[in-house]
Amino acid sequence: VEGKTALERNEFDAAMTSADAVVNSNATPGDSAAGYYLRGRTIEQRVKIDSAASSNDLSLARMDYNRALPLGPSRQLEGYIRASLANVDYFQDDYPNAYGQWQAAYNLLSEPDLKAWTLYRIGLCQQRMGRFEQADRTFTEVGSRFPNSEQAKRAQERIGARGFQVQLATFTNPKSADNAIAELRRDGITPTRTTDARGLSSIRIGPYTTYNEALQYKHRFATKYADAIILP
Repeated sequence: VEGKTALERNEFDAAMTSADAVVNSNATPGDSAAGYYLRGRTIEQRVKIDSAASSNDLSLARMDYNRALPLGPSRQLEGYIRASLANVDYFQDDYPNAYGQWQAAYNLLSEPDLKAWTLYRIGLCQQRMGRFEQADRTFTEVGSRFPNSEQAKRAQERIGARGFQVQLATFTNPKSADNAIAELRRDGITPTRTTDARGLSSIRIGPYTTYNEALQYKHRFATKYADAIILP
């Protein structure tokens, strides 16, 4: 309990100390599973100094979640562990494993909000794996099972995607957007430009058939456009 409270307060050192105390004690397997879960959550959520530290912490958290699963956690805790493991897998671009873990977690979770996010994220994995029609069905299911929710709103926005784009940057100055487009064209890239109601110009490239292809282009322009994102 103390460790969970510390984590909720973002007191990561205290949370880790509590988790280690449980893991290193003669606790029951169920309590040890809870200790490893707390360790994983703490590692996953603690402040990162850079992308390398973030990547390393994802790997460490994944190890602790995998240590927790064979220890016979309660049904509820197993749901939390699998959902957290899926989250780590997702951010390591391991979409097949994330998909499988979120599927397993869905029926173990009881809270409607968590179930809604889990089902939505199953759809995200399906999209990332190129299963667009299956993803559309999942996103539709989010809307029917959890109407008027934030998850349903986001799911609706993703229905119909059949490829991926890389949004390189968003500009407040139209001239800066013009310059970026001209530079991309000199590199042999044909970008598209969208302007929202606030007058912000977003520059995108693509579409690409697979997520991996979009990821390659994101990496290609990472030096100049460090905040580029892949859509959807």
